[in-house]
Amino acid sequence: MSRNTMSTDILAVLAIGLLATSANAHPKLTSASPAADVSSKVSPTEIKLNFSEGVIAKFSGVEIKNDSGRTIPTGVPVTDPKDQKQLVVPLPKPLTAGHYTVTWHAVSEDTHRVKGEYSFGVDR
Repeated sequence: MSRNTMSTDILAVLAIGLLATSANAHPKLTSASPAADVSSKVSPTEIKLNFSEGVIAKFSGVEIKNDSGRTIPTGVPVTDPKDQKQLVVPLPKPLTAGHYTVTWHAVSEDTHRVKGEYSFGVDR
């Protein structure tokens, strides 16, 4: 095997390794509170989203809508000072009984943006 062929092979392996690493670097939602597809008799006071890596609160957030599609007001998203992987969004008013959809987006500390959606319920 020539030196040029070996160098090309090594560069190819390194490039594939770098691509695989960057593809896995996106934050993933690991849990949420209130939890997805769960109903509670008590209205939550905040939405907590836990990610696989730290997120930047000022570039992240949620939109909450009720059954009729009306947007529910929320407070300013912040990260937990003890855990930058947790995004906390206050709910200034109690939610009425019903079904709610949370549409979220998050930007990780390395600037990858992800988004998703889940639902929960409030029973009274």
